[in-house]
Amino acid sequence: MFSKLNRSIVYRIGLLMFAISMLAVLSMTSSVFISDSAEQDAYAVNVSGSIRMQSYRLLNTIQQNDAQTARRELAELERRLSSNTLTSGTQDHTSELSQAYQGVQHHWDHELKPLFEDAISEPIPNIEIRQAVDRFVQKLEVLVSQYQQHAEKNIARIRLIQGLALLAMALLMIIAMFILNHYIKHPLAQLTDVARQIGRGDFTGRASDSGKDELSLLGHTLNHMSEAISRSHSTMEQRVKAKTADLERSNAALEMLYDITRELHSASDNPPDFKHLLNKLAAVTSVKDVDLCLMTVAGNKPYEHIPSRDKVMPLRCIQQSCDDCLNQTPQTPDSVSFPLVHAGENYGVLVCEMMPGQTLQGWQEQLFRSVSEQIAVSLSLRSQQEQQRRLVLMHERNVIARELHDSLAQGLSYLKIQVARLQKILSQPDGINKVEPVIDELKLGLNSAYRELRELLTTFRLKMDGQDLQSAMQQSLGQLQSRTDNIQLILDFNAGNIPFSPNEEIHLLQIAREACQNAIHHSQGSRVQVSITTQGEDNKQVRLCIRDNGVGIEDPQGKLNHYGLAIMMERARNLGGELNISQPADGGTEISFAFRPACFNQTQELERHIV
Repeated sequence: MFSKLNRSIVYRIGLLMFAISMLAVLSMTSSVFISDSAEQDAYAVNVSGSIRMQSYRLLNTIQQNDAQTARRELAELERRLSSNTLTSGTQDHTSELSQAYQGVQHHWDHELKPLFEDAISEPIPNIEIRQAVDRFVQKLEVLVSQYQQHAEKNIARIRLIQGLALLAMALLMIIAMFILNHYIKHPLAQLTDVARQIGRGDFTGRASDSGKDELSLLGHTLNHMSEAISRSHSTMEQRVKAKTADLERSNAALEMLYDITRELHSASDNPPDFKHLLNKLAAVTSVKDVDLCLMTVAGNKPYEHIPSRDKVMPLRCIQQSCDDCLNQTPQTPDSVSFPLVHAGENYGVLVCEMMPGQTLQGWQEQLFRSVSEQIAVSLSLRSQQEQQRRLVLMHERNVIARELHDSLAQGLSYLKIQVARLQKILSQPDGINKVEPVIDELKLGLNSAYRELRELLTTFRLKMDGQDLQSAMQQSLGQLQSRTDNIQLILDFNAGNIPFSPNEEIHLLQIAREACQNAIHHSQGSRVQVSITTQGEDNKQVRLCIRDNGVGIEDPQGKLNHYGLAIMMERARNLGGELNISQPADGGTEISFAFRPACFNQTQELERHIV
């Protein structure tokens, strides 16, 4: 079919181009040949002119009686007269050129040549020879005229051939332009318009495909392609709409899941609004009813039933027959249950009540399962937080009990001993004279107990304010500074990047307070510096140092309120350190100890476990 179609446009245009090429070749070839003939005519005119001149020269030579030169010029004249230049155009004996040449040749052979030969041998009257030469020259002029006319005819022939060729080529070019315009330009323009419409997304344009040529075949193919693209585009739009709907639905589901997760895992102590969450879940999944039954880990009956909307409760819910829901065996095929299970603990069930004939799709089931898992995780985290709060409360109570035992209880025990001693002294006959030192001891013990009570209250208030260790240190030293004008308290805190535990903060604060109070009461100095810094190659050890510029201490075990040092040493041992008391060379007292915070110990244990 394509070979037949090729003969329509391609064959026509090829034939026209071949005809134009052949005309050009023929016109150029004929012009070359005719121009060669014209060139020969010009040369023949030159030769004829030279023969005419040669004849007069020969006449002059004969008149000078130079026989030898005359014979040589006679031979040269005869050679030129019989040369190919003059004889090449005289093959046609009927032409005027041939007749003129024959006349010249006849006059030469029968009249002028014999006369020249006789004149060379013996003198002849000049008048007779000159007349013969003049007649010969006249015949030569006729020959020259014929050559000139022959050349002019050749030039006219060239003009005629060139004009006819030009006219024929112009006609052929007009025909070719007509074919190109009618069979190629207009169809191509139409195909271009259709292609542009397709490029703009308009698939309604159609090209002409009624012919049997190549462009008609191309138009038919383009129309078929446009129809195929239109169908594909329509199908793609439908798919895009479906995918867009799926993406919007997935986006809504993810957004809803994010909101539910954020609300469930918020830091608020109030329980989340499960009803609001269930309404969101029902709206996104297009499920009629969503019910949430919450129960404790140890219970087998829900303590709260939360529906997504107000409705009449089913009989099984009123009777609290929860075995079917908890065992994932619903009574009707229109309900599906999702247990709230996390870490092996059951916190209730999420029940979906669907319309008759409605089934859960894969994404809906996955969303319900994810929401039930998030609710279970949230309930588990809240249970863990409650347990952690109880543990923290117990720990705080233990800390308070230990602080009371280590400080106020020991002071009260000391006072009890002094009261018993006072009773024993008063029972003696002269006991009234010995009671004064015991009373002084009681006063000192009461002051010390009262001071310990105030310090404990201050410490507990500092920790209850939620401040960090540095703020608590600054506040505690500020309170001590407000009680005295004789000594300056300076804090150098360079451990702000370490997350101390509450127990570590309490012990560090109490040791610093106790040491500063001892320095205020007994050092007799003007400055006390408290520094908390990091040390070691990895900066994972903390060093607490309290240094004053006072008189120093000679017997650490027998002074400083008797049991103050013992309490400080016990606190240092609880943190894993050893309290050191020394006297620097420049005077004063230095109390220091170093320990490794618990956060670094946990990190090291975790790294060892990973390895």
